[in-house]
Amino acid sequence: MNMTDQLIIDNITKLYDNKYGIKSVSATINSGEVTAIIGPNGVGKTTLVKCIAGLLQVSEGTILLSDISTSSRSCKPQIGYMQNELDFYNKMTVYEIMDFICKVKYAGKFCEEIDLYLKKYNLYEYRNSYISELSMGMKRKLSIIISLIGTPKLILLDEPTNGVDTYGILQLKADLAKCSQKGSIIIITSHVLDFLEKICSRCIFLKNGMIIQDIRLADNKVDLENVYESIYIT
Repeated sequence: MNMTDQLIIDNITKLYDNKYGIKSVSATINSGEVTAIIGPNGVGKTTLVKCIAGLLQVSEGTILLSDISTSSRSCKPQIGYMQNELDFYNKMTVYEIMDFICKVKYAGKFCEEIDLYLKKYNLYEYRNSYISELSMGMKRKLSIIISLIGTPKLILLDEPTNGVDTYGILQLKADLAKCSQKGSIIIITSHVLDFLEKICSRCIFLKNGMIIQDIRLADNKVDLENVYESIYIT
Protein backbone atom coordinates (compact mmCIF):
# COMPACT_ATOMS: atom_id res chain seq x y z
CA MET A 1 0.00 0.00 0.00
CA ASN A 2 1.29 3.44 -0.96
CA MET A 3 1.46 5.76 2.06
CA THR A 4 0.82 8.74 -0.24
CA ASP A 5 -2.61 7.46 -1.33
CA GLN A 6 -5.37 10.06 -1.22
CA LEU A 7 -9.13 10.11 -1.48
CA ILE A 8 -10.21 13.26 -3.29
CA ILE A 9 -13.88 14.22 -3.01
CA ASP A 10 -14.34 17.11 -5.42
CA ASN A 11 -17.52 19.17 -5.21
CA ILE A 12 -19.95 16.25 -5.27
CA THR A 13 -23.71 16.63 -5.28
CA LYS A 14 -26.36 13.91 -5.20
CA LEU A 15 -29.94 14.75 -6.14
CA TYR A 16 -33.00 12.63 -5.35
CA ASP A 17 -36.00 13.83 -7.41
CA ASN A 18 -34.64 17.40 -7.40
CA LYS A 19 -33.93 17.27 -3.65
CA TYR A 20 -30.37 17.36 -2.37
CA GLY A 21 -29.05 14.27 -0.61
CA ILE A 22 -25.64 15.93 -0.41
CA LYS A 23 -24.57 19.24 -1.91
CA SER A 24 -21.17 20.59 -2.98
CA VAL A 25 -19.14 18.31 -0.69
CA SER A 26 -15.36 18.50 -1.03
CA ALA A 27 -12.61 16.93 1.07
CA THR A 28 -9.17 15.39 0.67
CA ILE A 29 -8.42 12.48 3.01
CA ASN A 30 -4.91 11.11 3.24
CA SER A 31 -3.45 7.66 3.70
CA GLY A 32 -3.70 6.49 7.31
CA GLU A 33 -6.32 9.06 8.25
CA VAL A 34 -9.36 7.89 10.26
CA THR A 35 -12.22 10.26 9.50
CA ALA A 36 -15.68 10.37 11.07
CA ILE A 37 -18.74 11.63 9.22
CA ILE A 38 -21.05 12.96 11.93
CA GLY A 39 -24.62 14.19 12.07
CA PRO A 40 -28.16 13.12 13.01
CA ASN A 41 -30.27 10.95 10.75
CA GLY A 42 -31.17 12.54 7.44
CA VAL A 43 -28.17 14.85 7.00
CA GLY A 44 -26.66 12.77 4.18
CA LYS A 45 -24.09 10.53 5.93
CA THR A 46 -25.12 7.25 4.29
CA THR A 47 -25.63 8.94 0.92
CA LEU A 48 -22.10 10.36 1.11
CA VAL A 49 -20.57 7.01 2.07
CA LYS A 50 -22.42 5.20 -0.74
CA CYS A 51 -21.24 7.82 -3.23
CA ILE A 52 -17.65 7.42 -2.02
CA ALA A 53 -17.99 3.63 -2.38
CA GLY A 54 -19.18 4.07 -5.95
CA LEU A 55 -22.54 2.50 -5.15
CA LEU A 56 -24.47 5.68 -5.95
CA GLN A 57 -23.83 7.75 -9.06
CA VAL A 58 -23.18 11.37 -8.16
CA SER A 59 -25.15 14.10 -9.89
CA GLU A 60 -22.10 16.38 -10.02
CA GLY A 61 -18.44 16.20 -9.08
CA THR A 62 -15.81 13.46 -8.90
CA ILE A 63 -14.46 11.03 -6.31
CA LEU A 64 -10.96 9.67 -6.88
CA LEU A 65 -8.93 7.12 -4.94
CA SER A 66 -5.29 7.32 -5.99
CA ASP A 67 -6.43 9.10 -9.18
CA ILE A 68 -8.97 6.37 -10.07
CA SER A 69 -12.73 6.96 -9.90
CA THR A 70 -14.24 4.93 -7.07
CA SER A 71 -17.14 4.06 -9.38
CA SER A 72 -14.84 2.23 -11.80
CA ARG A 73 -14.60 -1.55 -11.66
CA SER A 74 -10.82 -1.44 -11.38
CA CYS A 75 -11.12 0.46 -8.09
CA LYS A 76 -13.50 -1.99 -6.36
CA PRO A 77 -10.77 -4.32 -4.98
CA GLN A 78 -9.28 -1.25 -3.25
CA ILE A 79 -12.49 -0.49 -1.33
CA GLY A 80 -13.77 -2.29 1.76
CA TYR A 81 -17.42 -1.39 2.30
CA MET A 82 -19.45 -2.49 5.31
CA GLN A 83 -22.80 -3.70 4.01
CA ASN A 84 -25.73 -2.99 6.31
CA GLU A 85 -27.83 -5.76 4.78
CA LEU A 86 -26.65 -9.31 4.07
CA ASP A 87 -30.05 -10.72 3.07
CA PHE A 88 -28.78 -11.22 -0.49
CA TYR A 89 -26.51 -13.94 0.92
CA ASN A 90 -29.13 -15.68 3.11
CA LYS A 91 -28.70 -19.04 1.39
CA MET A 92 -24.93 -19.00 1.82
CA THR A 93 -22.94 -19.96 4.91
CA VAL A 94 -20.56 -17.60 6.67
CA TYR A 95 -17.57 -19.40 5.21
CA GLU A 96 -19.10 -19.50 1.71
CA ILE A 97 -19.65 -15.75 1.63
CA MET A 98 -16.10 -15.02 2.79
CA ASP A 99 -14.65 -17.49 0.29
CA PHE A 100 -16.83 -15.97 -2.46
CA ILE A 101 -15.61 -12.43 -1.70
CA CYS A 102 -11.94 -13.47 -1.66
CA LYS A 103 -12.26 -15.33 -4.95
CA VAL A 104 -14.44 -12.87 -6.86
CA LYS A 105 -13.29 -9.51 -5.47
CA TYR A 106 -9.65 -10.34 -4.76
CA ALA A 107 -8.95 -13.02 -7.40
CA GLY A 108 -8.34 -15.68 -4.76
CA LYS A 109 -6.12 -13.62 -2.46
CA PHE A 110 -6.50 -13.26 1.32
CA CYS A 111 -8.31 -16.59 1.87
CA GLU A 112 -5.83 -17.25 4.68
CA GLU A 113 -7.29 -14.27 6.58
CA ILE A 114 -10.80 -15.74 6.77
CA ASP A 115 -10.28 -18.00 9.78
CA LEU A 116 -8.21 -15.36 11.57
CA TYR A 117 -10.96 -12.76 11.35
CA LEU A 118 -13.77 -15.20 12.18
CA LYS A 119 -11.90 -16.22 15.33
CA LYS A 120 -11.14 -12.63 16.33
CA TYR A 121 -14.83 -11.69 16.12
CA ASN A 122 -16.10 -14.92 17.75
CA LEU A 123 -17.75 -16.15 14.56
CA TYR A 124 -15.55 -19.15 13.84
CA GLU A 125 -17.94 -21.65 15.45
CA TYR A 126 -20.67 -20.28 13.16
CA ARG A 127 -18.61 -20.62 9.97
CA ASN A 128 -20.96 -23.28 8.57
CA SER A 129 -24.16 -21.48 9.60
CA TYR A 130 -26.35 -19.86 6.98
CA ILE A 131 -26.56 -16.07 7.00
CA SER A 132 -30.30 -16.34 7.68
CA GLU A 133 -29.51 -18.15 10.95
CA LEU A 134 -27.29 -15.42 12.38
CA SER A 135 -28.37 -12.80 14.89
CA MET A 136 -28.24 -9.13 13.91
CA GLY A 137 -25.05 -8.64 15.93
CA MET A 138 -23.36 -11.56 14.18
CA LYS A 139 -24.35 -10.17 10.78
CA ARG A 140 -22.94 -6.79 11.75
CA LYS A 141 -19.62 -8.33 12.78
CA LEU A 142 -19.50 -10.33 9.55
CA SER A 143 -20.08 -7.09 7.63
CA ILE A 144 -17.16 -5.53 9.49
CA ILE A 145 -14.93 -8.46 8.53
CA ILE A 146 -15.99 -8.13 4.88
CA SER A 147 -14.83 -4.50 4.90
CA LEU A 148 -11.50 -5.22 6.59
CA ILE A 149 -10.26 -8.35 4.84
CA GLY A 150 -7.26 -7.69 2.63
CA THR A 151 -6.64 -4.29 4.32
CA PRO A 152 -8.05 -2.22 1.43
CA LYS A 153 -6.79 1.26 0.58
CA LEU A 154 -10.22 2.65 1.51
CA ILE A 155 -12.41 1.26 4.32
CA LEU A 156 -15.98 2.57 4.71
CA LEU A 157 -17.96 1.75 7.85
CA ASP A 158 -21.56 2.96 8.22
CA GLU A 159 -22.61 2.90 11.91
CA PRO A 160 -20.31 -0.07 12.67
CA THR A 161 -21.06 -0.22 16.42
CA ASN A 162 -24.84 -0.69 16.01
CA GLY A 163 -25.81 -4.07 17.44
CA VAL A 164 -22.19 -5.11 18.06
CA ASP A 165 -21.15 -6.43 21.48
CA THR A 166 -18.45 -4.77 23.57
CA TYR A 167 -15.84 -7.38 22.63
CA GLY A 168 -16.53 -6.79 18.94
CA ILE A 169 -16.18 -3.02 19.37
CA LEU A 170 -12.85 -3.42 21.16
CA GLN A 171 -11.64 -5.73 18.40
CA LEU A 172 -12.80 -3.23 15.76
CA LYS A 173 -10.81 -0.45 17.46
CA ALA A 174 -7.68 -2.60 17.40
CA ASP A 175 -8.14 -3.60 13.77
CA LEU A 176 -8.79 -0.03 12.61
CA ALA A 177 -5.61 1.10 14.35
CA LYS A 178 -3.65 -1.60 12.49
CA CYS A 179 -5.24 -0.71 9.14
CA SER A 180 -4.49 2.97 9.71
CA GLN A 181 -0.85 2.18 10.49
CA LYS A 182 -0.66 0.24 7.21
CA GLY A 183 -1.97 3.28 5.34
CA SER A 184 -5.67 2.58 4.87
CA ILE A 185 -7.97 5.57 4.51
CA ILE A 186 -10.82 4.91 6.95
CA ILE A 187 -14.20 6.66 6.98
CA ILE A 188 -16.76 5.96 9.70
CA THR A 189 -20.27 7.21 10.35
CA SER A 190 -21.47 6.85 13.92
CA HIS A 191 -23.66 8.42 16.59
CA VAL A 192 -21.33 7.18 19.34
CA LEU A 193 -19.14 10.23 19.88
CA ASP A 194 -16.88 8.79 22.59
CA PHE A 195 -16.06 5.87 20.25
CA LEU A 196 -15.13 8.33 17.51
CA GLU A 197 -13.00 10.48 19.84
CA LYS A 198 -10.83 7.47 20.67
CA ILE A 199 -10.13 6.29 17.12
CA CYS A 200 -10.52 9.25 14.73
CA SER A 201 -7.98 11.84 13.68
CA ARG A 202 -10.58 13.97 11.92
CA CYS A 203 -14.31 14.68 12.20
CA ILE A 204 -16.50 16.08 9.43
CA PHE A 205 -19.94 17.37 10.46
CA LEU A 206 -22.76 17.37 7.90
CA LYS A 207 -25.87 19.52 7.99
CA ASN A 208 -28.48 19.74 5.24
CA GLY A 209 -26.23 17.61 3.03
CA MET A 210 -23.25 19.99 3.31
CA ILE A 211 -20.05 20.05 5.34
CA ILE A 212 -20.65 22.49 8.21
CA GLN A 213 -17.42 21.85 10.14
CA ASP A 214 -14.19 19.90 9.56
CA ILE A 215 -12.05 19.32 12.66
CA ARG A 216 -8.65 17.65 12.98
CA LEU A 217 -8.55 16.20 16.46
CA ALA A 218 -4.74 16.08 16.60
CA ASP A 219 -4.60 19.86 16.32
CA ASN A 220 -7.10 20.70 19.05
CA LYS A 221 -8.48 19.52 22.34
CA VAL A 222 -12.00 19.07 21.04
CA ASP A 223 -15.11 18.02 22.94
CA LEU A 224 -17.22 16.42 20.23
CA GLU A 225 -20.36 16.56 22.37
CA ASN A 226 -20.06 20.34 22.66
CA VAL A 227 -19.45 20.69 18.92
CA TYR A 228 -22.43 18.43 18.18
CA GLU A 229 -24.71 20.41 20.49
CA SER A 230 -23.62 23.73 19.01
CA ILE A 231 -24.37 22.57 15.46
CA TYR A 232 -27.52 20.50 15.85
CA ILE A 233 -29.18 21.37 19.16
CA THR A 234 -28.61 24.98 20.21
